[in-house]
Formats: sequence, structure tokens, C-alpha cells
Amino acid sequence: MNIGPLEVMLIASTLLEFNPILQAIKIVKLKQSKDVSLWTYVMILIIGTMWLIYGIKINSLPLVIGNAIKLLASLSVVVVYLMYKKVQPNTGSIA
Repeated sequence: MNIGPLEVMLIASTLLEFNPILQAIKIVKLKQSKDVSLWTYVMILIIGTMWLIYGIKINSLPLVIGNAIKLLASLSVVVVYLMYKKVQPNTGSIA
């Protein structure tokens, strides 16, 4: 099997889509998500969804696979973020 530059690029870009899972693992290990930007992953979900739709429309398997992985990985961060989000105590008083 001869692996050319295109195949190497496709493998590397597919592996790159798994990166958010590392953040999800860190949140679970620390049992807190205060240092994570939820909006970053929400934007990744929105953009990934748009690319997934585009990939489906043009029948591009690499786009569909890569963005499906991206969506699942980013969604895992959002889910664990919400699971470990600390509720801020109410410091205000009622007058």
C-alpha cells in the first residue's frame, strides 16, 4: 500500500478532529469546567454542522467523516461542561 501526501493529510486532519475529547477528559478528571469556554465549543458545533451539511451536499466523504467526528467530540465537551458546571452561590441579598 502506497500512502501519498493526500492520504497523510486526510489521516492527520481526521485525527485533529478528536482534539476536543482531550478537553472533555480533563474536565472529567478535574470535576470542574470553570476554565473552559462553552461558547468556543458551541461555535465549533455550529461551524461543524455547516461543514457537515456542505459535505453531504457535495458528496464528500472526507468532509462528512471529519465533521461528524468533530461534532461528536465537541458535543462531548459541551455535555461534560454542563455536567461539571459549578453553580455560583447567590451572594446578593434581598432588600
